[in-house]
Amino acid sequence: MRKKIQNKIFEICYILESVIAVIVGVAVVILCVKLFKDMLYDSLNGSGEEILVGVLDSAMTLAIGVEFIKMLCKHTPQTVVEVLLFAIAKQLVVFHTTPLENLLNVAAIAGLFAIRKFLLRREDKPYGTFIKRTSSNEADGKGIVESMRETGNDNRY
Repeated sequence: MRKKIQNKIFEICYILESVIAVIVGVAVVILCVKLFKDMLYDSLNGSGEEILVGVLDSAMTLAIGVEFIKMLCKHTPQTVVEVLLFAIAKQLVVFHTTPLENLLNVAAIAGLFAIRKFLLRREDKPYGTFIKRTSSNEADGKGIVESMRETGNDNRY
């Protein structure tokens, strides 16, 4: 009985996550259109630096939203790391911070790359593994990309 209740709660949570992902996706699409309109309007009426900072801020926020949707749909440590990478990169690129804050942001990004490289297991990485060129690929004249496409592993990461 307890297991059935736990399973039902888990299913409800999964459905709610999917609904949230759809809502955020709709918001991202609407805000992409708004960003384009605002960019056109501001380019006619504003100064260059203010427009660039505004566009970068909005674009990075939308990119974080897209990564957040991926995190809700695909529960892997890799997607969490990617959301954090985008959020820290936005802080570093868009906002004018002190040199110490910049150094800490760069160190945080380096730490996230190290986590992704050394701590995530192979099955946590959604992009697959590297494909080595083997003598059989060279013998039949196929390159790495063709070999990857045939095996269904056309991920370039």
